[in-house]
Amino acid sequence: MPKENKYPIPEGFEPIHQTEHHIRNIGEGFYRRDEEGNLIMAFWIKKENCNSADVAHGGMLMSIADYSLASASMPSRNKYVATISFRSEFIAPAKIHSLAEVHTSITRATKSLVFGAVSYTHLTLPTKA
Repeated sequence: MPKENKYPIPEGFEPIHQTEHHIRNIGEGFYRRDEEGNLIMAFWIKKENCNSADVAHGGMLMSIADYSLASASMPSRNKYVATISFRSEFIAPAKIHSLAEVHTSITRATKSLVFGAVSYTHLTLPTKA
């Protein structure tokens, strides 16, 4: 399986020029927008992101979900946001060497608060025959 920096850039995505150290430690990220303009980020699930069952650690998934939603909420990199509340449910594991796509959606915005949701899809890296 691929090693660090050997994972391909997912089709339709651009690399994130990462400035957040805690996210950079998770690994290279990618982004794109869907047809409605919602932000989608993607990260490869690597060995160092996994627990002993070779599935992504829940804390890692929560970190990139929080980062993705915060990024979707920021009008620019000059105006940062802070998370006030975060709730998560895990439905299925993200297996090692899969691509975790983080789909964001802003559901409500006020003058000082933004509400949103995140959902994941996990795509498996094809193996060479």
